[in-house]
Amino acid sequence: MVNENLINSKMDSGLMGLEELENFSSEKEFTRCGLCENNCALTVTIFPDGSKFVTGNRCERGAEKVTKIKFDRSNAKENLVDYKYKKLFKYKALSKRDAIHGVIGIPRVLNMYENYPLWHTILTELGFRVQISPKSDKKLFEKGIETIPSDTVCYPAKMVHGHIQALIDKKVDAIFYPSVIYEQIENSKAPNHYNCPIVQSYPEVIEKNVDPIRDGEIKYFHPFINLADEESVVKSLVKAFADYQDISSEDIRSAVANGFHALADFKKDLQDKADELLTSLAIKDEKAIVLSGRPYHLDPEINHGIANIITQEGFHVLTEDMVSSLEEVNGLRVVNQWVYHSRLYAAAKVVAKNPNLELVQLNSFGCGLDAVTTDQVEEIMRGHNKLYTVLKIDEGSNMGAIRIRLRSLKAAVEERDNKLKKANLDHIFNQAPQFKTQDEEIAPQEPVFTKEMKKTHTLLMPMLSPIHQNGLIEEAFKQAGYNVVILPAMDRQAVDVGLKFVHNDACYPAIITIGQLVEALQSGDYDLDNTSVMMTQTGGGCRATNYIPLLRKALKDAGFPQIPVVSISMGNQGTEETPGWNLTLPFVKRLLISVLYGDLFERVLYRVRPYEAVPGSANALYEKWLSSAKKNIKSGSYFEFNRNMKRIIKDFDNLATVDFGQKPRVGVVGEILVKYAPTANNDIVAIIENEGGEAVVPDLIGFMNYSLFNNIWKADELNMSQKAKRFAKLGIDAINLLEKPMNKALEKSERFEGIESIYDIAEGASKIISIGNHTGEGWFLTGEMIELLNNDVKNIVCLQPFGCLPNHIVGKGMVKELRRQYKGANIAPIDYDPGSSEVNQLNRIRLMMTTAKKMQKAQLSQ
Repeated sequence: MVNENLINSKMDSGLMGLEELENFSSEKEFTRCGLCENNCALTVTIFPDGSKFVTGNRCERGAEKVTKIKFDRSNAKENLVDYKYKKLFKYKALSKRDAIHGVIGIPRVLNMYENYPLWHTILTELGFRVQISPKSDKKLFEKGIETIPSDTVCYPAKMVHGHIQALIDKKVDAIFYPSVIYEQIENSKAPNHYNCPIVQSYPEVIEKNVDPIRDGEIKYFHPFINLADEESVVKSLVKAFADYQDISSEDIRSAVANGFHALADFKKDLQDKADELLTSLAIKDEKAIVLSGRPYHLDPEINHGIANIITQEGFHVLTEDMVSSLEEVNGLRVVNQWVYHSRLYAAAKVVAKNPNLELVQLNSFGCGLDAVTTDQVEEIMRGHNKLYTVLKIDEGSNMGAIRIRLRSLKAAVEERDNKLKKANLDHIFNQAPQFKTQDEEIAPQEPVFTKEMKKTHTLLMPMLSPIHQNGLIEEAFKQAGYNVVILPAMDRQAVDVGLKFVHNDACYPAIITIGQLVEALQSGDYDLDNTSVMMTQTGGGCRATNYIPLLRKALKDAGFPQIPVVSISMGNQGTEETPGWNLTLPFVKRLLISVLYGDLFERVLYRVRPYEAVPGSANALYEKWLSSAKKNIKSGSYFEFNRNMKRIIKDFDNLATVDFGQKPRVGVVGEILVKYAPTANNDIVAIIENEGGEAVVPDLIGFMNYSLFNNIWKADELNMSQKAKRFAKLGIDAINLLEKPMNKALEKSERFEGIESIYDIAEGASKIISIGNHTGEGWFLTGEMIELLNNDVKNIVCLQPFGCLPNHIVGKGMVKELRRQYKGANIAPIDYDPGSSEVNQLNRIRLMMTTAKKMQKAQLSQ
């Protein structure tokens, strides 16, 4: 029986009655905390009895301020994230009287969270009063939002625009925001020391999208810098400050030396502080979390005060760079190519070995590079029986889910430690339990493509460009003794397979190419004991360098760990040994001839096919000459190529057409695979032709020239390898020599344009973007758009994988400037991704085509 007295008794339950609930009311007030740089927006709910409830605070201090209730801080935890932030920006600026060169602004963004002590010291010694931009917050972000050219770039990059605008509003005399390509070498065993593409090149986006800077209303210095070479830094700054006649090269050399000392002192202070905490942890048996990420995750607006939440949960907190020097990591599955990532891996190894440390990794939404790092850090942690937590952060500041994740981590750590203690007690009289770590494991030997395999194995190669690979490249490989099978041109199923075995944040080309290879192995069409897979590897600052490690992991997860991987690259990337793969002079010659044939077919077929008088006649002519081209590649005769090439141009020149040249020409540029592969771009050439246009696709061999040309620039500007420069010049000269007869024949033709040299493309690009942009397609993508515009191809589709970091700079980031310099430029950036809507992409193309047709009609009527 239910007790009525219990139901009706408020004293027993403490709950409000129905009458009180009906009359219940509360008031809300909104305020700012203001007790630290987070400046949390507080919502204060005030109840009738005067009590208050506070939300929006990231720590207890905000609640204390409003409620006046003091929290017990006798067991307060160390927050070295906060310590580092305050230490970083406490450098004293010159007085205005002593600043003989005026006030120079530095934005508090990206790599400045790494190198601010260096730049502040250098500029101060050169006679500038350094003005750092304000602390980040939402209002500052909104201040620059109108100048952001790419809405898919990461939040730290978007934040740059607000900081720059804030400096402009303060009316500084100049702004200093360098493009740091290479950081200092911290891990001698790492194959490279790049910055991420956004850190490297975002100053370029600012220059071309913020009008006061673009229009020269304010001086703007953004030299390209190699911090691994001090003399190179001096050279870059001498060039940057050439207009200041009273600043000598010796002044700069002295300032640079002192700047590096200041940076070293700052880093040493952080490490000393961390050493103190690590010693204390061991003595007191307390826990700390290493909050790992990139330097700019130190920004409270970007990390949303996560370090404060960690301390509230009972952990001390420090950053990855405070402990990374304790380990020098090698033997990773991935290519350790970025400095900030080297720290992540080293910090993970330190945490994995220290029972008092745990790790939380911060990952900004849209950072495709972390598709590489997160898997590798997790493997390091898992190999040592440690927990791994990654927090993805963006503009949103709702921290409820993150607090839950951190509390779950705390509970899991406590449960794990209790189990370990119990295990130790159970074995108190026996040998202490041994937990196998990654260091103690014998790394499995990856299968190697041997010389013997060359004779028996089928090599599977992903499709890049059908018009280049349609039997041409296969023939070159065949004559070199390799049995290569190039996978289908259109294969949507490959995307689904790729998504099963590749990190979702990896870029679209990785998902497609790896998906193609795994799908082929699963098909049952190949003898798996005599099959290998092949993929190119760039070696630059783009995540494409890590396609081979991503492929190797996918093969293992898909059940094909025994399949050898052949890595095709211009240099040793340190991921795959391939003794059965080598490039001979005859092989290289045949490869070049096959690419030249592909480029030629691309030029003549796409130019003529939209106007053919007899449907199918252009493709029939192409098929006829494709057969002859295969025979030529088999013979390897360059003289035969020259003869065929002239006849091909003549035949396409004379093919019967209707209203030739009356359709709008549409250039296709972008990331190399998305630009050429029909699976990736939904057959963009066919779409353009079906919509009444003529597709113009730049030559594939141009990308080879671009890759070589970059080595010349690095040697000249960054004091890098002169040997690489000589090799690059030799390679470009050889390609030019092969192309020269074809160029002459094209220039003499009735319908086709000649070939622009890489030096001319670089010169054209340099008028808009620095040649120092080398990540991905780099300056070359902008150069291709300029080449098209100069050849009266005003309509351009710029294709990029969703979240392709270099394309935020050299693609979308340059559109505003291209439209400004080229009247009538009709440029449509289009993202491609497994989740992208094909209807949306098609609508974007149709909208661009509608504008193109109007422009074409107006031009013809003049």
